[in-house]
Amino acid sequence: MAVLFISYKYPPTLGGMQKQSYELITGYADYHKTYKLVFDQESSLVFFFIKLFWVVPRLLRQHPEIQLIHLNDGVCAVCCAWMKWMTSRAVVVTYHGLDLVFPNVIYQKSILPLIRKFDGIITVSDYTREECIKRGFSPEKVYVIKNGVDTSEDFNIEKVDKRILALVQKKQAMDSPLIMAIGRPVKRKGFVWFVEEVMSKTKTKGTFILVGPYPTYSRLQIKFMKILPGAVARQIQLFLGMSTEHHQLETLSQSLAHRNNFIWYKNLNHDSKLYLLEQASFLVMPNVKVAGDMEGFGLVALEANMYNKPVLAADLEGITSAVVPNKNGWLIESENADAWVQHIDAYLQEKPVLAAKDYVVNNFSWRRMVDGYVKTFNHIISLKSAA
Repeated sequence: MAVLFISYKYPPTLGGMQKQSYELITGYADYHKTYKLVFDQESSLVFFFIKLFWVVPRLLRQHPEIQLIHLNDGVCAVCCAWMKWMTSRAVVVTYHGLDLVFPNVIYQKSILPLIRKFDGIITVSDYTREECIKRGFSPEKVYVIKNGVDTSEDFNIEKVDKRILALVQKKQAMDSPLIMAIGRPVKRKGFVWFVEEVMSKTKTKGTFILVGPYPTYSRLQIKFMKILPGAVARQIQLFLGMSTEHHQLETLSQSLAHRNNFIWYKNLNHDSKLYLLEQASFLVMPNVKVAGDMEGFGLVALEANMYNKPVLAADLEGITSAVVPNKNGWLIESENADAWVQHIDAYLQEKPVLAAKDYVVNNFSWRRMVDGYVKTFNHIISLKSAA
């Protein structure tokens, strides 16, 4: 069955959604004829969505074998909702988290009802599915297909940042464990909370290493955000995925209190990140609850597991679909600092062994994800044909 994939989050830019989109489209091509319209990151994103009004109908006329249109996230769904009524094809969207729970009244009350008319809704976790159903989506139309991870990816030691090599050597000489986290400096990731409330209280004095991007905003952007009402600015930050805690993290990394137990590596290259995963004792995902935001899945957990590293994660939202207790990590009550300290100290003292890599290879490969999409697409088309 031929499918047209539409995505504005696609390589060469990096990110979990970009990776998922790439693996889905390239993997599906191994099964069926595949067409794609993806944002090239060079032209205007607004124009990308506008030109779909004439590009998509033309493509469908040229290729009548296309039976289904897949939109890779909720933003695509909003901009392409017209396809449900102006084409005869089945239309399906994948929701990842924030693109569903975005806290805007117009979005929740006027736009999501349009998306409920789609032929299928795919979510990346059971939690996201539950959030769909809470918003009036028909349970029969909502399918869960969890993300995957590269099962053969490795790093090139020649490309690893020399600072990282020196740090690892130093910490090994001191017998100081490395506790790692990966992600953007946004509040729901819980990095500031973890540094302030957990790292200073652990008995085993390890080093917390955060790997993530440091934002670069123009003066005009900063001034514009400052003059906006707080609620409006917050919605824009959420919608655009803007960093909100980079200044706090920078201050913490340079403070006397945390200089020896917290390091933030900004915009680190991919090989260096993977090398750190191999050298770390474990990965943490200390997420906290933030109104209007959520963790849809937690792909970084699986990346760590591929180096057989367990994950200590907040028992929160879509993370529970990625981290399964005693299989590839453990879940800890979110924002319970004492529980986090106890788990970290216990792990570093006892060092329990988990076959995390085997578990992920068997349950979270990209091929398994693609197979799920193939099966779901076929089911949706069969329902549409029988209607």
